[in-house]
Amino acid sequence: MYYEEHGAGEPLLLIRGLGRSLRYWEPALPSFARHFKTIVFDNRGVGRTQAPLGFYSTQQMAADTAALLEALGLDRAHVFGISLGGMIAQELALRHRPRVRRLILAATRAGGTRSTPTPRSTIARLARATAAPSHESNRIHAELTLSAAYLADHPEIVGKWCDWAAADPNKKRGRVGQVAAAASHDAWDRLPHLKAQTLVVTGDQDLMIPAVNSEQLADLIPGARLRTLRGAAHDLSTERPEELSNLVRDFLERA
Repeated sequence: MYYEEHGAGEPLLLIRGLGRSLRYWEPALPSFARHFKTIVFDNRGVGRTQAPLGFYSTQQMAADTAALLEALGLDRAHVFGISLGGMIAQELALRHRPRVRRLILAATRAGGTRSTPTPRSTIARLARATAAPSHESNRIHAELTLSAAYLADHPEIVGKWCDWAAADPNKKRGRVGQVAAAASHDAWDRLPHLKAQTLVVTGDQDLMIPAVNSEQLADLIPGARLRTLRGAAHDLSTERPEELSNLVRDFLERA
């Protein structure tokens, strides 16, 4: 597993979403690293971490994450997971309870048949992106994960994502494995037993994982706090890095 450490202070582990390497934390990383010892890493199947054959599970990827914390000599850390990373973070908090001090779940879902699914129109566009050339594929992903207002102000993000993809090309078998993990995730019945203090964050314009899923998470997890960023889409750490960092810092310092 490839990882990096930035900043100093209490340890904060960031877990990225499907098909995204740690490079995609770049917009928010400086804000987090100003206040925390921030650990970022490539999940199995992406970036500079190996991509084993077969389907993955969020339980398996949570075990990877727990092993990383152990290798770093960290008994506990605050954990922030976004999208698929939020599903992995749920399993980490449920199956490796002593490792998680406080938990932040962003733009994610509890999984299973009771979660609100990704809209069919989004799935159709994702399928088109899979077969498209790099720039077109990243443009489609940007339109699905970022708000129209952000894209209008930051059209350069598509080119930046193309550069990152070229530097850390997605391994097809790794992406297949991660898709399987996201599709099979189901923590619904176990989340009422989650002990870590939890902050749930969503954008009300999320086309990937509708915001109602965050409402469901906040209802399922005892004492969870819910924050909704108005006008924000799925990729909150790219679109609202400072606002997100401030929310997380306030939660971790005052919880």
